[in-house]
Amino acid sequence: MAYLKNGDFKRGWAECEWRWQTPKFTPFSCPQPQWQGQPMRDQTLLLYTEQGAGDAIQFVRYLPWVAQRCGQVKVVCPPSLLPLFAHLPGIDDLRTPGDIALEAFDAHLPLMSLPYLAQTTLETIPAIVPYLQADPSRCPLPPSGDRPRIGIVWGGSPTHGNDRHRSTPLQAWEAVLQLSNLAFYSLQKGDGRRPVSRDHRAQALAQFPDTLPVHDLDPIIQDYGDTAAVIAQLDLVISVDTSVAHLAGAMAKPCWTLLSYSADWRWLRDRNDSPWYPTMRLFWQTQPGDWAGVLSRVAAALREASARHYLDPGEG
Repeated sequence: MAYLKNGDFKRGWAECEWRWQTPKFTPFSCPQPQWQGQPMRDQTLLLYTEQGAGDAIQFVRYLPWVAQRCGQVKVVCPPSLLPLFAHLPGIDDLRTPGDIALEAFDAHLPLMSLPYLAQTTLETIPAIVPYLQADPSRCPLPPSGDRPRIGIVWGGSPTHGNDRHRSTPLQAWEAVLQLSNLAFYSLQKGDGRRPVSRDHRAQALAQFPDTLPVHDLDPIIQDYGDTAAVIAQLDLVISVDTSVAHLAGAMAKPCWTLLSYSADWRWLRDRNDSPWYPTMRLFWQTQPGDWAGVLSRVAAALREASARHYLDPGEG
């Protein structure tokens, strides 16, 4: 993780392969060998997701690279990702974990080993976006009048090992949500909701003036296909370090990602952009725990963008 955070991808990807020797990971067990990147043009490769949905969204970008080397590519992912990945080029067969026949492939590979096999460096990250698409008619948004539409995500999954550092209290967003010339839409869903109780969350959202409602989209979002449909209709997504930020970046939607003082390896160090997502801007804590400072800077950036008409609906 330290190598990757410092941009030393050559050593970082190689060391990441040791994850399967730790108690946190259970290797995929089957008679077929793990793929080593060699040409398999007459054979079938099974790719499977691992870790979180954000990791899967980030690394499916390698599918074109895989498709050039393999005759067929089968992908196994959680049900919530099926609608999002269903039309990805390079996938010949998409399944859930309980719906794959072990005899139906010749080699296998965990998705997050692809940058290692591709020998990815900072300079060779496959960062062509968008590589994920959506159908906006799937989840039409409530009207916003002439106000730009801003999606917000203030918390990640509580089961994430670093969630206490990466998630924020909704109250910290007050400086942002009081900008009356913008329309805000909450993209919080499932275990990532903050607060986890729908009643408590409604109370938290209700603290903001009626003249500036935060539209709670929980009732219409059932999976990542729905989330993508919503994102396609927004002008900007502002999110903590969770899967929605990856999805917005993969769709080439402007996204402002809020990061803790010591954030995940993939955001590197001392930069306000991401080589993985060209439309993303990073807002870091300048000291541990200071979300108020981060969101104060976000509010100032929103005021500046609005003044320059960067957030006018339809202008991106």
